[in-house]
Amino acid sequence: MGARPIQVTSRQMLEPLYEQATGPSLNFLMDLIGRPTCSAWCWQDHSETVASAWFTSVGDEGELIDIRVAENKRRRGLGASLLRFALGELTTTGLAVCRLEVRQSNHAARRLYKGLGFEDTGQRSNYYRVQEGREDAILMAIDLKAILNS
Repeated sequence: MGARPIQVTSRQMLEPLYEQATGPSLNFLMDLIGRPTCSAWCWQDHSETVASAWFTSVGDEGELIDIRVAENKRRRGLGASLLRFALGELTTTGLAVCRLEVRQSNHAARRLYKGLGFEDTGQRSNYYRVQEGREDAILMAIDLKAILNS
């Protein structure tokens, strides 16, 4: 079990994670891979890809674009392990902060991010479309320099 970088040739092994998914499509994410501003890792359990995390960066700031854990592998710490690994890797590239946005109703993800040291930094009202109308996005960030010093 462990993390490995996602490459252009990784598409087939990622497809099961994105078959029924909401959020960014695998096509969108794979288009990012060839760009120097994208970093992405997947977590593998033997030959099965069970999680992925995608980031973009500009200057010393990064943004988590998507994190995904296979439905049958959730609540086992895989998302946290992958994010810890990825954030550690991002610190070596000179990133000082990593930002993200998350649906206000996604309490599990918000607990995950807070547990890793992300803090709420703002809100985008009515950002996401939902069946009932619109939902706010919660903005979060983590100081990666603090991770290095802890």
